[in-house]
Amino acid sequence: MFDTADVTGCDRLSPQFVRLELSAEAFRKTTWVPGAKLQFRPRRGSLSMRTYTPMSWDAGRGVTSLLAYTHGTGPGAQWFERVTQGQTCEVFGPRRSIDLREATGPVLFLGDESSVALACALHTIADDAAYVFEASDPAGLTDVLAQLGIAERVTVVAKSADRADLLGQARRDAAPTPYTLVVTGDAATVHAVRRDSRGWERSPRRVIGKGYWAEGRTGLD
Repeated sequence: MFDTADVTGCDRLSPQFVRLELSAEAFRKTTWVPGAKLQFRPRRGSLSMRTYTPMSWDAGRGVTSLLAYTHGTGPGAQWFERVTQGQTCEVFGPRRSIDLREATGPVLFLGDESSVALACALHTIADDAAYVFEASDPAGLTDVLAQLGIAERVTVVAKSADRADLLGQARRDAAPTPYTLVVTGDAATVHAVRRDSRGWERSPRRVIGKGYWAEGRTGLD
């Protein structure tokens, strides 16, 4: 099931964000869809897997790029905190998750730190997109996004329980023409945005949403 990939690049963008380049012969033989997921096994021989969104995919070279947000103390975070160029890892995929090709027209993208890789994947195919993130450290995330090439039409607000700043900014950034809303990250935020967007003056024609994590739960993509 798993393919062995070589870590051919490792770049620490901040204390919590690590960008990796992975190379594998198997990557030459697959078709990547922006938004697809790649599953990763941090401990060989275990059944535990963690899911990441490739930011880009070069089948000709057999190379993909991953971004990890190393919050918490789980096995995935621990592996990414220690990883160095020259190591190997076990991966499975890519597999279907979100198909960003379905995000037609202008795109309004909402997310948090766990959504950054998906935003980068969208950035490879969408010319007309606005990005709004909620974060525990807005200045730090703004810097990471700039390093990744997402510096225009992007707003990062402080994460709050009522999500008022996130929702208010989303309403202001909603396109005047029919647009697609993409929202990922905290499952509670995804639910709140879906519910709130029904009452927006400029409501989306389509909502693509997926919870990547939820407080007190494991097993979400």
